[in-house]
Amino acid sequence: MSDVKGQSTINYVKQGDSLTCGLRSTFPLKQFVSNGNNQVAPSFVTNKPCIYPVVRSSLKATRIEPKTTGFKWSYNGVQITFDNSGLSQAVGSIAAGTFKSEIKTIDGFAVPTLTILKEIASASNIDSDTIEFYGIVDTGFESIVSASIEIAIEQTDGEAYLAYISIDNGGVIDDDNTSLTATAHLLVGGADKNSGVTYAWYKMKVTNGEDGWVSLNKTTQSITILAADVNSTELYKCVVTYGGKTASNVVEVADETDALIIYPNPTNSAGARVAEELSSVQTSIIYRPKVLKRDTQAEVSGYTFNYLLTKSNGDTVASQDGGSSFTVTLNHAISANGDLTLIITAE
Repeated sequence: MSDVKGQSTINYVKQGDSLTCGLRSTFPLKQFVSNGNNQVAPSFVTNKPCIYPVVRSSLKATRIEPKTTGFKWSYNGVQITFDNSGLSQAVGSIAAGTFKSEIKTIDGFAVPTLTILKEIASASNIDSDTIEFYGIVDTGFESIVSASIEIAIEQTDGEAYLAYISIDNGGVIDDDNTSLTATAHLLVGGADKNSGVTYAWYKMKVTNGEDGWVSLNKTTQSITILAADVNSTELYKCVVTYGGKTASNVVEVADETDALIIYPNPTNSAGARVAEELSSVQTSIIYRPKVLKRDTQAEVSGYTFNYLLTKSNGDTVASQDGGSSFTVTLNHAISANGDLTLIITAE
């Protein structure tokens, strides 16, 4: 019997359905404001991060192209409006022309994108911000999808260390891409560092009696990830060291070619399917996972499930070995101070 693995993201505010939607960026969405001179690094003006949605079917685990009409973007909960050239109007304290809305082809998919053209962090904005996307997917009938992504902002007394991982094909292995290349990068004070940098790669392991990051014993800047390395979805982390200081980043990888998948099956206490969102209205989600055959979606019995609930950086919030269900609560999200990732393995 093959091991199977899957994971689900639980957000405070996110409309859940049979589709999952996540936001990715071509450049890390994090800026540091230096105490003293208020210098901002890395520069969004220079690097122009481009944010785009990745939509996948929860059951079939296939990538789906969102419609390029009827979508909207919001900044800290306020909808962004755009002029005829796609440039944003002023929103809150953010100046006009900070964002640009375009349709671009990324990873072979035509998707709505939001490019950041100006700095977000400043001496007067040292709190993290949020970008939200709302779109439409047509799978025979139209469904609404939504996702959010954080623009992290921190103050620093010295040079800012920022690690990030770039990965091809949106981090998805499919019939056209049987392997992926993940590359770790380090920005120091906003500048790329390539010499004198060391790398250590890890993979999240969730098994009965053992949860956590396991070293891959790989120290190169880039690693190759094959379909055989991925059970449905995996988390990879790289710890980057330079000048005696370290920084790390986590990336999610998915394999759409696995014969078996885990359907997380989020429900309420009565067993009815619910959206994967936690709020004062919905304070808990009971996951009753199933192992399904990808081609027929027929259920495969005889598996034992293990659960690991983490913060976005992979730090453990809660875990459970065995059991046919696992409950995620609002208190879990509050303790994590943000979105959660539930990793489920079947053995």
